Amino acid sequence: MKSEFNKLDSITRRKFAERTAASALGLTMLPAFDSAIAASSAGKAKHVIYIYMAGGMTHLDTFDPKPGADTQGKTGVAETGVAGVQLSEYMPDLAKNFKDIAVVRSLTQKTGAHGGASYWMETGYKENAAIRHPNMGAWAQKVNGAQHPQLPDTIFIGGGGPGAGFMGASFAPLPIGDPTKGLPNSKSPVKKNREDERLAALEGFNRSFLDKYHTEDVEAYSQFYDNTLEFLKGEDLDVFNLGKEKKETRAAYGNGRFGQGLLLAKRLVKTGVRFVRVGNGGWDMHGDLWNRGPGKINEFSKGIATLINDLKAEGLFDSTLIVLTTEFGRTPKINARSGRDHHPRCFSAMMAGGGINGGQVYGKTDARAISVAEDPVSPADFNATVATALGLPLDKRIFAPNGRPFFIGNNGKPIQQFFA
Repeated sequence: MKSEFNKLDSITRRKFAERTAASALGLTMLPAFDSAIAASSAGKAKHVIYIYMAGGMTHLDTFDPKPGADTQGKTGVAETGVAGVQLSEYMPDLAKNFKDIAVVRSLTQKTGAHGGASYWMETGYKENAAIRHPNMGAWAQKVNGAQHPQLPDTIFIGGGGPGAGFMGASFAPLPIGDPTKGLPNSKSPVKKNREDERLAALEGFNRSFLDKYHTEDVEAYSQFYDNTLEFLKGEDLDVFNLGKEKKETRAAYGNGRFGQGLLLAKRLVKTGVRFVRVGNGGWDMHGDLWNRGPGKINEFSKGIATLINDLKAEGLFDSTLIVLTTEFGRTPKINARSGRDHHPRCFSAMMAGGGINGGQVYGKTDARAISVAEDPVSPADFNATVATALGLPLDKRIFAPNGRPFFIGNNGKPIQQFFA
């Protein structure tokens, strides 16, 4: 079913007036109309490449430098071509591509613990022991159905984040550890006839179990298993083989796991996969920041700039949302080990493509990058912005197995400025 955003993009002033009048008579359409008009390019994204900087990426040394401040340390700046907007000197490629990206400088968290902060950032919900919340790929699949005929709708490359949560196994992501090694365990160790015999025997055992314990969860696992078998017998496995790419292309992304993960993500999106998460760990730099950081920051700047240009060349940029985020920032105060510690009070992220209006910054921190000074953005707001780019209805209630209702984006307010 199409979201309200998709339905309302072409609405005329006259119809808006008519339906506003209807709203005054007791209908509840108005909130959706407000969002649709403010977010004119919402719903353009058909795919998401979600880049997660695990460990807490430093904001001062990436997207929110403060030249001249006593908190800045050794990091210089790169000009973006937009008056008053600078990025880190270690990000020259993204600075050149600034017209394509939108930066958030006012994210703020309520916890400085890695696990809880990561969960909150990637789901929009605070972690609790009673229930697990889904990632955005699972939300999109739940609302709009599976997008790829064979491959899973959500694929995680290089480390995992929150899974399908209460939505169950049929919405679970496919994990890929090392993007350079293809899909592990995808080839049978036995000959075809022997494999068929084993699968037939397994089906016999499974059938009696399914007949006895026919629950929604068991049915979901059974469907997931059947889909996996169908996928492994298909021709889609080639998409995981980066050896099909030219050496020059692979080098342009960067030959490390992160760069190759971005290349694999682009290949997956090209085949129709909706949500690909690319993990990039190692950001918990409590010490030796200016020896460890510059190369790592330059690596993602180069890789993402290449991804943007590649998606443009293949006509996929406007339909693919690139998201880069992390769980929190790093302390403006430099510690005794020449590093920065956990700092949830403010941090940065970026988006590009998928209907996002690039060349802009949303939010502002104070002169020393200690606190948010303007337009704070919560994890729920950030998730609501991703959902809005995908055209997902923020007011749609989805019930967990325990009967509790949940909303995509957890009632967050999307950054409407990104869709102007």
